[in-house]
Amino acid sequence: MMTEAISGRTAGAVPAVVSALEIADGLGIDLSFCAHRIDGAGPILSHRRDALWPGASLYKLPAAIALYRARGSRLSEPVRVHPDQRVNGGVGLSLIEDPVTVTWRELMRFMLVGSDNTSADLILREVGIAAVDDVAHDASMRRSCIASTADTVRLAVETARRDSPFTSGPDIDDDLLEFTRRDRVLGSLTTAADQVRLLSALWNGTLMDRVGTDMVCGMLAQQFVPTRISRTLCYPGVSVAEKTGSWGPFRHDSAVVTHDGEVPIAVSVLTRSLDFDRLIPAVDDGIGAIAASIVDGIRSEPLNRR
Repeated sequence: MMTEAISGRTAGAVPAVVSALEIADGLGIDLSFCAHRIDGAGPILSHRRDALWPGASLYKLPAAIALYRARGSRLSEPVRVHPDQRVNGGVGLSLIEDPVTVTWRELMRFMLVGSDNTSADLILREVGIAAVDDVAHDASMRRSCIASTADTVRLAVETARRDSPFTSGPDIDDDLLEFTRRDRVLGSLTTAADQVRLLSALWNGTLMDRVGTDMVCGMLAQQFVPTRISRTLCYPGVSVAEKTGSWGPFRHDSAVVTHDGEVPIAVSVLTRSLDFDRLIPAVDDGIGAIAASIVDGIRSEPLNRR
C-alpha cells in the first residue's frame, strides 16, 4: 500500500498517508486521494489516485474555464433566466420563482460558489460539452469526461466491482443505478489525479490568460460557508480555494491550499459511503481531516524536484 501511496523518497509523508487511511477506515468509506505542490516539487501523496468516480459537481470547474475561453471580455453580457429553466440542486437560480436577468460572469460565480445546477446547465448549453472536454485534455486530465449521471455512475460501479477492495456489493450498486435513471443532472467521471492536474494547470496559468485565471481562482475562494477542506484548514496564514462535489453516497472536495510564503498544494479527496445519507457531517469533516493530513505530510518534505 505504501508503494502506491507515496511517490518519491520521503519519510515524514508516510505517517500522513497512514493517518488519512485510518480516518477513512474509521468512517467506513471508500477513498481516493492525490496531492502535490503545484510547481511539481516534492512528493506526490496518493491512494488509488487513478480510480474512476462519479465526480458530481466537480465538472463545473472545467465548465467555468470553457465559458471564459468562449466569451472572454463578453462575460458581462446579460442572460435572461426563466423559472421553467430551473434545474434542481445548488444555491442560486435553482430556487427562483420569477424571471431574472444576470450576466454570464455571475452565472459562473453561482456555479462555482453555490454549485448552482441551473447556472451550470445554461453554461453547458452555451459552450457545449466538447469545449469542457477540451479543457480536460489541455489540463492533461487522462480519464475524466462529462456525461449524464446515469452513464458516469454506471461506469464507476463497473470499475468498483472490478478494482475496488471496498465494493459494497450488488444491492447498493443496483439501488444506485436505479436512482440515476431518475436523475437528469449532468455529472462527470473523474479521478483524484486528474483533479490535481486540473488545479495545478489552472494555478500555473496554462489554461487561460491572467485575467481569466485570477477570476476563476478568486471565485473558488468565495465559498458561502467553509466546508470539508476549507472548514478544517480554517486558520490564520492559510487560504483554501475549492470545488466540492456531492451526489448520493459520493462526497468529494478538490482544493488548492496555500500557506503564507509557501508553494500552494493541490489536493483532491474523493469518497463513497456505504449508504446514501450515512454520517454526512462526519464524512465532510473526515474529508477535511484527510486533506489536512496529506497536506501536512507534503509540507514536511524538502523541496527537491523530481
